[in-house]
Amino acid sequence: MAIPEIDQIKRSEEEAAALIEAARHRKMLAIEEAKREGEGLVLMRLSDAEKRLREERERAESQVAREHARLMDEAHDEAGKIRDYAERQKDTAVSLLVRLITGE
Repeated sequence: MAIPEIDQIKRSEEEAAALIEAARHRKMLAIEEAKREGEGLVLMRLSDAEKRLREERERAESQVAREHARLMDEAHDEAGKIRDYAERQKDTAVSLLVRLITGE
């Protein structure tokens, strides 16, 4: 024979167990959602970091290209000056040699 109080206690225990199980399930879902959100934030931050790195690399490459072009222009100008100087020195040497030979 069933005692109503015992049946009520059993039902209460079952309800409590069901509530505990539901709470555990909600907790797991919350943890999984937090992990996904965390992963999403990590992926977003990683993407931002990669973008900044790419932009910095592009700026550095651009700066290097500009510096290279400037140095090449300077080298070209300096080579022109050296050629002009060498040509003047050659003309002076030829002129001096002609004067020595001709006695003028």
